[in-house]
Amino acid sequence: MAQLVSSHGFAGFGVTLLLGLATQLPLAHSKGRAFWHLTPREEAECPDASLESFLNSTTTTILLPTLYSVVLLVGLPANILACWVLAKNFRRCSSSLFLLNLAAADLLFIFLLPFKISYHLLGNHWLFGDYLCRTMVALFYGNMYTSILFITCIGVERYVSVAHPFLWKGSTGMWGRAGVCVAIWLLVVLSVSPLLFYPQTEHISKLNITTCHDVQGKDNFFRHYFLCLVGLGFGVPFMLMIISHGCILARLLVKQESYGHVVRVLAVVLLAFLLCFTPSNVLLFMHYLQQDTGCNNITYSWYTLALAFSAFNNCFDPFLYFYISKDFRGWILEAGCCLWGLGKRGEWKKTALPLRSSEQSQL
Repeated sequence: MAQLVSSHGFAGFGVTLLLGLATQLPLAHSKGRAFWHLTPREEAECPDASLESFLNSTTTTILLPTLYSVVLLVGLPANILACWVLAKNFRRCSSSLFLLNLAAADLLFIFLLPFKISYHLLGNHWLFGDYLCRTMVALFYGNMYTSILFITCIGVERYVSVAHPFLWKGSTGMWGRAGVCVAIWLLVVLSVSPLLFYPQTEHISKLNITTCHDVQGKDNFFRHYFLCLVGLGFGVPFMLMIISHGCILARLLVKQESYGHVVRVLAVVLLAFLLCFTPSNVLLFMHYLQQDTGCNNITYSWYTLALAFSAFNNCFDPFLYFYISKDFRGWILEAGCCLWGLGKRGEWKKTALPLRSSEQSQL
């Protein structure tokens, strides 16, 4: 945790870099982003990469809204329950403040899904105006990188609790965590703010639809912007998480303590990253490393599908808390007993999992 706080200089450099790129926005001659228009030669060479093929495909009009609908139906009640349980018990576990912010970010994202679902069900036609499209796009990316940063914070805090158990105790530790949470929100808002500067909608006269963020012209600004965003928002946190969990495991091995649970936690978190965050970020990175040719649109087609799967982190997060935190399992069972009136409160306390100290109750 102390390492995270001391990295403000690095975070400041990242934000400065992204905002520095944003200053080039008025110099851009086209909107730039995503699915590029094909030349007649490219249409002949790569028919599968054409606008009509992408926008009329069953992937974008049936599969994507189906996936987002599953996220909405599962993630909404799961994250509402997680927010309620964590808000009620956030003083009883040191990591609960990070978990509460993570659940709140997931919930905010889920509230946007009806707009995304309707967009795809209508044949990739956006009905809600350019400004709402800009907001949805910014929040979409913001949720991904907010989730990554808070999961990384939980991993770093676990390392601090093992290596320096008395460093962040008491009110000082709570205020420190609160400061980190505020810094993350500000960092993410500043990082995705360039997406609000450009019009994100484009009318496709051939299909008589208005797309949101999917079809735009070529622009060097967004090439550099998304390459930096993926590197700083995904690459660096992923390395921090690997290092922090590796240090925890090494320390437990040296002390000859039980490390089976730590290995399982690391495996679960890595699996969540591999399934949710890695495919979309890798494909986005590849998309902007490629030359500006319409035939490379096929990478963006795969990216839209990977982005839909990345939304499933909003469903996985509450179950992730439940699996790797005994305290959270105890709180959920306690909440269930209170809601359904199962047993007497005195009887429940005898069977509930005991709450542990802040050093022992890390995720």
